[in-house]
Amino acid sequence: MLDALSDRLRQFTIQVEDLSLKEIPNRLAAYFLHVSKEESRNDIFTLEIPKGQLASLLGTIPETLSRVLSRMREAGIIEDQGKKIKILDMESLINLAKGTKLF
Repeated sequence: MLDALSDRLRQFTIQVEDLSLKEIPNRLAAYFLHVSKEESRNDIFTLEIPKGQLASLLGTIPETLSRVLSRMREAGIIEDQGKKIKILDMESLINLAKGTKLF
């Protein structure tokens, strides 16, 4: 039980840090990396929550999330069809999650 609570506290701390220090593209990239690691095929995954809920989770509004997704598509980092996301450039996604400004 303590192990589970410790994991939750660690995730909460990371989330607070991300929300306070990172830009929206960086937060989204980090979220995509986190979700992709949970999938068996980590370059393609399905968003389990609606995009409006994802925007709230990332501390933004749906319109901003849509713009960031569009920029990630234009940069060739991802490809998306509805809730399915395919990572085309893992290295760029990792750099973006770390805080590198790609666009």
